[in-house]
Amino acid sequence: MASILSETKNDGPEFGADFSTWKQAPSLQSTGKLLKTVDPVITTALRTYGGSNMGSPTLRSRARRLAVDAFNTFDPDKGNLRTHLLSQLRRLQRVSAQEQNIISIPEQVSSDVKMVMDAETSLRDQLGRDPSDFEIADSTGLSLKRLKYIRQANVPVAEGTAEARADSDASGMSQTPSSTLPGQDTSDAWRDFVYADLQPVDQAIMDYTLGLHGSPQLPATEIARRLNVSPSAISQRTAKIQMMLNERESLGLL
Repeated sequence: MASILSETKNDGPEFGADFSTWKQAPSLQSTGKLLKTVDPVITTALRTYGGSNMGSPTLRSRARRLAVDAFNTFDPDKGNLRTHLLSQLRRLQRVSAQEQNIISIPEQVSSDVKMVMDAETSLRDQLGRDPSDFEIADSTGLSLKRLKYIRQANVPVAEGTAEARADSDASGMSQTPSSTLPGQDTSDAWRDFVYADLQPVDQAIMDYTLGLHGSPQLPATEIARRLNVSPSAISQRTAKIQMMLNERESLGLL
């Protein structure tokens, strides 16, 4: 049977010699030397399979690990090392796609956060008060569910608060807020039905009182300041909203 060196001659003398040395005595030193020798092949694979992510240090590190795996599976009797490496490094295409997908998620959230902030500022200038979440959603084209998601991604729940403990599950994800103003058990579906039927100012009161859609839960005085109305008006409107929420019982929707 031909020697390793002779069978890898198509790879060039350096490939063959360094692979032969590594195969006979694998070590950190021989592995590092062989990786340095095949680096042009790794760079070619990154350029071919990495796409726009080819310059990622993480992807190059993964490519080097795949190359070491390829050294272990290479059979000199069946081909040359360069071809074997390029074949094994084809997996970088999937790895690169996964890495880019992970990166794109916070980028999209960041883009949505900026869009929401811009909409809030614009609507606040137009209305002379804080907009309701419904108005923000209508202006941005985002759903209320998406609005809640990006707010939770952008603003962490304060640790040590009653709201943080009550509104979070074991995984730390925020749960649906309370459905009443304050204290009675009203279904989420009925709460959403009532919310959709309110005027924007009353929707904003629900947003801030219940902490809907990722909004902060605020005291009545702060809600009044943000909505440019009196605290007594907040109390009156809150009572009216609560009566609407309580109508679920009288309608037999328990």
